[in-house]
Amino acid sequence: MTTPRLILRTANEPDIKVLWERVLGDSDVMRYVFQGVPMTLERAGEVMRKFFTFGDTLTGVAILTEKSTVEIIGFAGLFPCAALGADDFEIGFVLARQAWGRGIATEIGEAQLGFGFEQVSCRRLLGLADPQNGSSIHALEKLGMKYLHDASEPGRPNRSVFCLEVGEWRRRIREQRA
Repeated sequence: MTTPRLILRTANEPDIKVLWERVLGDSDVMRYVFQGVPMTLERAGEVMRKFFTFGDTLTGVAILTEKSTVEIIGFAGLFPCAALGADDFEIGFVLARQAWGRGIATEIGEAQLGFGFEQVSCRRLLGLADPQNGSSIHALEKLGMKYLHDASEPGRPNRSVFCLEVGEWRRRIREQRA
């Protein structure tokens, strides 16, 4: 998946150390992600090997790079989510500090919405954020996602659940093009 400034690609083994240095091992970045604490390099490798896309699949967590430099600036993806008790997909993005405040979350979020609705044929997409993470909540609202309620899934801390239905997304896209 590409956008004007970004490339979302499958992960490979050398990405583990780089993503750990820039994201998974950074306490500021990890404050609202997963369990809220930085990971060890060993744990980062375990998590990436289990949850990241290392092959050819349409969904999963992938490496986010800047197109101009090919530098890793985070991760994003479309992955299964049962927060509403159904077989939904969640869009997600976690950015390195160097990528904060540049509109990257909105750019990759828009691409994920388009992909989920057009390529995967989702009828709705979810976005989950720590209730204290104002930046992520702002990005989800900017993407047109509406707050539903707070929920927790097994193994995940409490999250605010946001949702966007395909019909609302299509209406928004038509209005933007008009």
